[in-house]
Amino acid sequence: MKHRLSNLSIFTLGLLCSLLLTNCSSDDGSSSGDLIVTVNYPDNYAEQLAPNVTVKVTNTLNGKESTNETTDLGVASFTGITPGDYTVTASISLSSSEAEALTGIAEEVQLSGVESNVSLMAGQEVLVEIDLSGGQLGNLVFKEVYYTGSKTPSEGNYFSDQFIEIYNNSTEVIYLDNLYIADIYGVSGLINSGNVPTEFQDDQDHVYANSIWRIPGSGTDHPLEPGNSIIIAQDGVNHQLEELNPNSPVDLSDADWETYNERDDNRDADAPEVPNLERMYFTGGFDWLVTVFGPGLVIFKTDDFESLEQVPYPVPEYADFMDPRVKIPNELIIDAFEALKDGNSGSFKRVPVALDAGFVYADGTYTAQSFRRKVSTVIEGRIVLKDSNNSTEDFEKLDTPTPGSLD
Repeated sequence: MKHRLSNLSIFTLGLLCSLLLTNCSSDDGSSSGDLIVTVNYPDNYAEQLAPNVTVKVTNTLNGKESTNETTDLGVASFTGITPGDYTVTASISLSSSEAEALTGIAEEVQLSGVESNVSLMAGQEVLVEIDLSGGQLGNLVFKEVYYTGSKTPSEGNYFSDQFIEIYNNSTEVIYLDNLYIADIYGVSGLINSGNVPTEFQDDQDHVYANSIWRIPGSGTDHPLEPGNSIIIAQDGVNHQLEELNPNSPVDLSDADWETYNERDDNRDADAPEVPNLERMYFTGGFDWLVTVFGPGLVIFKTDDFESLEQVPYPVPEYADFMDPRVKIPNELIIDAFEALKDGNSGSFKRVPVALDAGFVYADGTYTAQSFRRKVSTVIEGRIVLKDSNNSTEDFEKLDTPTPGSLD
């Protein structure tokens, strides 16, 4: 037997349902939630909040994705989404001009970040913060090269105070373990009447090294922070001592490394307080003397040093008793520096134009002059050095060296 509801019962039931529906619809958070994502640039960028970043939230249960872009304030909002666990990713590609404005280095870069296991419950507003990171901008560069040497009080020639300074011009920590430093074969100009440009000059895809040194390490032993540098001394001592050369412009007793050439005759003194580089290949005399007329220098890395080709000495009449030179592909080179005898010696370039389009030159030998890279800009206190792969444009000539300083 079917029961019929009275009009009053029908009215009461309808009112109850209406109240229930009203209560449900007024509770906006009962079946959804909001994710508010703030995206930051890396710490050493000129700005903190990152606009125009693509942000994607992915439900880890059903794989449903939502995508948005950050505002000028670096915020992307995802409102009314299903409760659950989410993975939030952020990414942006910066053009060279955009990267230069933020870092001082005109180099394209891809930045990204991720936050996993973000839990969203019904009715919640969850705040998520993502710090972007990416490949380093910039790299290691020669900051200062002092090769000219100095005069002693008796007008003698003193060259043991040479040094090279290498600077982290990037936005990230760089590990110096297994970094190679080499000087390049070839004369610096018409020093003697018979001098000719390097016989390897036609090969613009390689450099040919005289001697090569390496910073030792297992991979992460020697971190170098952005904006910091290391000094590699020919001899890590105070060259201004009376028994050495009081006229020397430098005290290198605090150098980070020195090039000690161990020999049976002990001609090269070892400074016990300064660590030694590893001598990988050597064609010099008792010490690593780079030419005071102007050296070509490179820093590079390779996972297989032994595979580098050793090319016979290029002058046939000397090839039988001169050591080969080591052939290094351009793609291994991190940075290059070239100095020549004078402004008329451009035809004597040893470093391929692709690595260094120019050169510098001192006023003479034993002048105590040095060459230091110019400052391009300062980003959040980090000094960015000019790096156009042209020593003529990138370096300035100093009357006295400034190891460890940009003043």
